Amino acid sequence: MPYGCRVTHPSPDPSRLRPAGLATRTAIEDAARTLFAERGFDGASVRGIAGEAGVDPALVIRHFGSKEALFLRTVDTSLGIGSVLDGPLEDVGRRLVAYFLDPARPVIRQRYVALAQAAHHDQVREEMNRHTAETYVAPLAPRLAGADAELRVALAVAQLAGLLDLLFLQRDPILTAADPAAVIATYGDAIQRLLTPPGPEDA
Repeated sequence: MPYGCRVTHPSPDPSRLRPAGLATRTAIEDAARTLFAERGFDGASVRGIAGEAGVDPALVIRHFGSKEALFLRTVDTSLGIGSVLDGPLEDVGRRLVAYFLDPARPVIRQRYVALAQAAHHDQVREEMNRHTAETYVAPLAPRLAGADAELRVALAVAQLAGLLDLLFLQRDPILTAADPAAVIATYGDAIQRLLTPPGPEDA
């Protein structure tokens, strides 16, 4: 899912590092950010990241503890999603789909694929769950009328993830060839029905 990542700093504490140590850490982060985006989680190895950064692989683990922690430190897909959710509830479904299909945001695809590839790791999965709760459920659920508001938001996120899986991972030919405006309208309205179900007068 489009998850923004927040992790605590592993040992050593960056605020206590000398300039050379900070430079090494920054070089590792920059290399990891590039390789995770280009190759995904599985394709970017600790050794490859170290080589790109020009450091010994042991320093990657020393600074970040694990490949998973480094991944979470450097991969962030939030990219302004809060402004999409803050708008009117009446068309938030379409706005969400439009946001992730926007051709001006190619980085969304790269980062979503990287996150999906790493989701089987406990640390990554826990961070993704935290992000769903804090970025989607917390701001949207209190605004929804009716029962099971938190469940409905979580189901909407799951529905959106299904679309992104077919588009970005499976590259389903029907979806990839479809008119984006039709996908936004059709799928956005399906998500909308979870968030703001039609009342009896709309049936």
